[in-house]
Order: sequence, then structure tokens, then C-alpha cells
Amino acid sequence: MAKKKSKIIKYRKPWNLNVGVIIFTFIFVYLVASVLVYLSKEKVHMYEVVEGSLTSYSDYTALILRSEVVTSCANTGNISYYVREGRRVGVEDLVFSIDESGQMQALLEQNTRESNLPAEDLKELKEDMAQYALFYDPMDYSTVYDMKASLQSTLLKYVNANVVGDLPNQAGVESASLIKGLAASSGVVSMALDGLEGMTAELLTAEAFDASKHPKVVLQNGQMVESGTSVYKLIDSEEWKLVFEITENDREKFSGEKTLTLTFKGTDLEVSGAFETVQGADGAVYGQITLDRYMVQFIDKRYVSIQIETENSIGLKIPISAVVYKNYFQVPKSFLTADGELLVEVYGEDGSRSVEKVEPVTYSTQEEYCYVDASSFQAGQYICQEDSNERYQLTQTQQLPGVYNMNRGYTVFRKIQILDESEEYYIISPADSAVSVYDHIVLNGSTVAENQIIYY
Repeated sequence: MAKKKSKIIKYRKPWNLNVGVIIFTFIFVYLVASVLVYLSKEKVHMYEVVEGSLTSYSDYTALILRSEVVTSCANTGNISYYVREGRRVGVEDLVFSIDESGQMQALLEQNTRESNLPAEDLKELKEDMAQYALFYDPMDYSTVYDMKASLQSTLLKYVNANVVGDLPNQAGVESASLIKGLAASSGVVSMALDGLEGMTAELLTAEAFDASKHPKVVLQNGQMVESGTSVYKLIDSEEWKLVFEITENDREKFSGEKTLTLTFKGTDLEVSGAFETVQGADGAVYGQITLDRYMVQFIDKRYVSIQIETENSIGLKIPISAVVYKNYFQVPKSFLTADGELLVEVYGEDGSRSVEKVEPVTYSTQEEYCYVDASSFQAGQYICQEDSNERYQLTQTQQLPGVYNMNRGYTVFRKIQILDESEEYYIISPADSAVSVYDHIVLNGSTVAENQIIYY
């Protein structure tokens, strides 16, 4: 039986163009491409201009001058002190003694091993250590050894005072061999001697500021001293002076100043004092600040490092990284046409002369001159005055500081006038700068160009 042929024909569905799918695909590709472009572009960081101030400081090494009276011993023997460094004494208070026989030294060594300090003495030792911690400078580690020696000396002084007070009860000690040194007047005691005691500003020379020529000498308990040796000094006034070398520039900077504020380097101590200039014996002019506080804190020092506040500039505060420099030509305003253009002389290969109009980018305009972008001109070119035979040659370019303003979404160069600077910021003049508070500027000006679109 013959197979019947099928009369069913498979229908082919026509291909229809789906506009919605095409549009969606296009949008998807566009978004992916935009994201990739955004991620690949270097981001421009913005800085908002704010009002601010900068305080400038100058560093100096100052010489300390005080009212100091040096006392010498009249006998030879072993010296013992009964007053600590920086302590005040009254008239005829016991400051030191000279042991001519040597018996006293043995007695002191014995009592040092056996003595217990009273609570009051221990309290003073703790106060000294707290004071040392306050002024400790980790960059000057040698002061640790000075503090150790001071504590050892202080302990001996406490013991010495107890022994001398009990001297009549000590068997076998000839009290006549112990020569006592009593204070002739009241004041603060210091055992640090350097040969500059009695120095005044009028006797100063540059040599006095050389610390290596004036080493500090401190006598220790039990040390043998000769008759006539200087053994301590008495400071009878709370007033002290800081004298420092200044330059001609410093004299102009401090001109008219009656008071200066200073900070002792390595500490947070800030003080103000009366300022004046004095002339030394060598004819040089020195700066001098007079203080009436904190003298005792520096009683064992002759030289200190200080920072003086010299200027406080107020204006708009911007980062140094935002500043860029544009080359410009200075052009007389009279050479601008009514349309703000410049007529530039141009010479052809055959030597023919013609004049072209160029619209310059003007950064700033003063009373007589304007400052135009140098990129549209060449040094040595001449510009002409309209309706006149006057010519003006564009000479060497100069640099104009400015920042890139980005308020409109693209960079625009704006000139600035710098008043002061620190390591990270400039203070600029609001009146002489084309920048205002709250403007958005490019944080790193070197990463962009003028008229560049900004991607946040």
C-alpha cells in the first residue's frame, strides 16, 4: 500500500525587530562604558576655600642674664652643701661647710648609709622628679644623667644638714675644723658656675654665645676645694633676661614691638615679655626679652633654645599643593583695543609686515598694566597701539601664582596674592586674589589643565 504524502507545511515565523531590546542593549552598553571610563579616570579632589590664619615663628639660641652674686670659700678642705639647687635661703642660712680635718667626711659617709629621709624631704624629691618629667626632652637624653647626679647630690645635702644639726652630739668630731658658709643675703642658690656671672647686655660680645667656651662647672659634695674657689652663686631677683643675636631682617621684623611672645623649645611653656634692642660691647645689636616668672625653672641653664612668634597673617587659607603658576606678559592697558584685543605685529617670509588682532586671556588688571597669558604670544614680539604709531615689545615672561577654580564643573585659572606660608598652607589676600571664601578649587593643581572637565 502506497504511503500517503503529508500535506502539512511547517510555517516559518517571520523575524520581527524588537526596538525595546535594541534600546535596552544600547543603554546597557552605554552605562557599562560610562562606568569603565569613570573608574579609569583619575579623580580630581576638591578643596573648599576657608578663612584662616598662620602664625610664624623664628628660632634663636638665647643667653640667660640674671642678677648673680658669686661666693668663694676662704679655706681649703672638703666641701659639703646643705641647700639644694634652686632653693631660696635667708640671711645667715647655712649654705655649705668646709671640712679642714677630713673627720666630717667620714661621718657623712656613715650617716648616708644609716639615715632615713623624713616625709617632707621625700615629698620635695618627688616634686623635683615631676618637674623634670614636665620639661623632659627625648632629643636631649643627657639630661637623664644630670637628673641622676642632681638626685644623688640632693640626698647627700639632706644627710649633711642632719649631721651638722647633730654635730655637738657626735663624739670624736672637732667642730672647730668645720668652717660654715652662711648666706650674706637672701636669694635663690645655684651651684652651676660658668664664668658669665655678672654679665650684662652692655658687656656682650659674640663670643659669649659660644657655649663651648663657657662650660658649666658644678661642685659635688665631698669634693676637695682650694681657698678662693667659687662655690655657689646667689640670685637675688626674680627678673631675668633672654638675650639673642638678631639680623638686620629681624630688626625690621621686630621694629615697633614692645612685647614678644616666646616658647621654650622642648616644652609647652609660652610666656610674653618686654622686648628691646641693646648694643653690646662689640657694637653689635642684640634682642633682649625681660621676664619676671619661671626664673627658677631655668636656674641651672645659661643657654636655652626659644621660638619667637613673629607674625600672624589672616586671610584665605589654601593648600600649597593647589597652587600653580602661569607665565604672563605685562602689557600697558592703553594698548588694548575697545574690544579688549591686542594688535600684534606679524612678519611674513618675504619680510612683509602685517598686524593681527589677538584676544588675550587676561589674568589681572591694575591701574596702568594688565597681565595676559603668555601662551598666545612670543617674547620679543611687538604690539601696536590702535590709531597710533606707538609700539610696545613683549619682554621676558613672569610667573603668576593661582589656583584652578572648579565651581562650574571645569577648571578656570584664578590668580592669587600670597601673604604668608607654612609647610602645608598659604594665606592669600582676599582683596588681591580672584578667589573667594567657599570657592571650590582643585586640591592638586598640577594634575589638571585649564578648561578641563572635572569628574568628582
